[in-house]
Amino acid sequence: MTQHPNASDLRRFGAKHGPYLIVLSLGAAWLVTSALLNHRALDTGFDLGIYDQVVWNISHGRFFKTTLVYETAGAYDHFEPVLALIAPLYWLFPDVRVLLVIQSLALALGSAPIYVYARHRFAQLGVTNNLVPLLPALIYLIYPPLHAANLNDFHEVALLPPLLGMALLGLLMGRRRLLWTSLALCLLVKEDVAVTVLAFGVYIAVLRPPGFTRRDGVILSALAVLWGVLVLYVFYPAMTGGMPYPFVGRRYAWLGSSPEEAIQGLASQPVAVLGRILRPEKLSFLFQLFAPLLFLPLLGWPIIFLAAPVLLYLMMSDYAPQWSIGSYYNPPLLAFLFFATIQAAARLAAWAGRRNWRAQPFLASLLSLVLVVVVSTYVLSATGANRYAFIPAGIAEPERAKAAQRLIAQIPPDAAVSSEWSTVPHLSQRERIYTMLARPAEPTDYRLLEPKPEGIGAPIFPYAAADTWPPVYHEYRTVAAAPPFELSELAGSVPLTPLPPVEPQPKPLELAAYTWLDGAGAAARPAVRAGETARLMLAWRRTGPLDRRYAVFVHLLKEGGPAADNGLPEIVAQSGHEPGQGRFPTNLWETWTRPPVVLDEQQLTIPAGTPPGEYYVWAGAYDVETGARVELGGAGKTLRLVSPLVVNP
Repeated sequence: MTQHPNASDLRRFGAKHGPYLIVLSLGAAWLVTSALLNHRALDTGFDLGIYDQVVWNISHGRFFKTTLVYETAGAYDHFEPVLALIAPLYWLFPDVRVLLVIQSLALALGSAPIYVYARHRFAQLGVTNNLVPLLPALIYLIYPPLHAANLNDFHEVALLPPLLGMALLGLLMGRRRLLWTSLALCLLVKEDVAVTVLAFGVYIAVLRPPGFTRRDGVILSALAVLWGVLVLYVFYPAMTGGMPYPFVGRRYAWLGSSPEEAIQGLASQPVAVLGRILRPEKLSFLFQLFAPLLFLPLLGWPIIFLAAPVLLYLMMSDYAPQWSIGSYYNPPLLAFLFFATIQAAARLAAWAGRRNWRAQPFLASLLSLVLVVVVSTYVLSATGANRYAFIPAGIAEPERAKAAQRLIAQIPPDAAVSSEWSTVPHLSQRERIYTMLARPAEPTDYRLLEPKPEGIGAPIFPYAAADTWPPVYHEYRTVAAAPPFELSELAGSVPLTPLPPVEPQPKPLELAAYTWLDGAGAAARPAVRAGETARLMLAWRRTGPLDRRYAVFVHLLKEGGPAADNGLPEIVAQSGHEPGQGRFPTNLWETWTRPPVVLDEQQLTIPAGTPPGEYYVWAGAYDVETGARVELGGAGKTLRLVSPLVVNP
């Protein structure tokens, strides 16, 4: 016969765990609220858009497809089966905010195993006050790196704190089934979690904690290695259409370009590895991670051993966000840090007990001090220059966000869109969505742009030409504006005419193709009148390292033969600037998108009184700092003939 809890049982449960449930509810509510307000204020971006589109596509039967990852031709570039478990929620609530709520709740629930372990460990010291084991969970919920992860879009690793916490509970309390189940779920979160599971296996094999045998550790280690191999060499290539795992080369290029090269590099370069880890900026990261906890986790041996692989994995990277206190990479560390803090506090209380200090007031005092430091750190991180905790300036929606939403509402739900990072996650539930840095082969129907006339950056679509040949210029016309945003619609596409190659090839730029705009086209000889302006689109191809800034220009000359290879004294008309009217300087073409061809428009205004006749357009480029010209037309020839132009009476 099933026994149901009676009123007295519920009262006892409430008296024992009620304070934690209140703290958990308040912490979860704050995390959810801050994440949603952050999103509404346009403070989320690219990564949230990727995850939203991937989950939305899965919910529509398009498994792990996204147009927001540039290198994979439509496939997602991580192995994260957990996203498929989230997708059914989109059948009921197809809203990007679902991901933010899930992330906030997962981060909050990471406090549950911390609370359970604190009760278990402190009870061994004779602690009877239910509020003392509540303190580690409360500190966790205020810990700034937790909030930094919560405000950093959505990332799958934010789901790990409760799972890794449950795995640690299983490990430290001898509960085998809990350990194995939790680690199996961890492996579904992300491909590199296999490294953490391997650490658990090594821990068990070496230390043989109560309830486990060395054989358990060996089996767990072997399964972690096998899973990692299957993911990297079977599942990942199958999911991405044969693409090898790219993140070693992107983040750990100093070790090689593949996992096996990285392993060899780790084994053969111990001094170099140590040098990477001990850099001042990375030691600063460690200080910011441990200082709010009064460095207690460092005394939580051997639990802190399990955090070592994650820390080393982050700190060996060349990618700075992986070792930033405000990063989304830190959630896998949280369970280890707080379990180690509990272990360290218990050890110090035991030491104090041997000196006739009572464990309960000692623990309460120590953890209260940590709480004060963590709260102070939170306030500083919420109000400082590098803000990564959340203190809302106001509940009202910012005017900038309202402006963006007014324009977003005008875009049809099935339209393809190129957009700014901050608006991508507000548009991402569609089959084709791109950032402005992407180069879609098929032009998008709309562009949602936030122009910054005074700003410079990497070339954006459509000036960063798609990887097709010959290049095509896609022209957009503004259909609506809500400052600082403007919405434009595709007005037409103009193919460029390739120019014959020049020998020897100019370095570091060559003029690859051109077209006349305003209906003239490349094939026709455009005709203008004196006082009118002709628009010329040029395609510039990178042929060498662009570590300097070059200006590009055109001259309208009377001559079209060799006499004009280096220019003429008499220039009929001219136009020149750094690419994109200075917005896309050549030294910023060496971005992670690395567009091979960048389009630039020159406008030639024919002076009044120019005699009718045929003229010739020549193009050139020069170093902004030195003035030295590129030999664009070949050896000893600084100009390249582009096209004739007719001036009519």
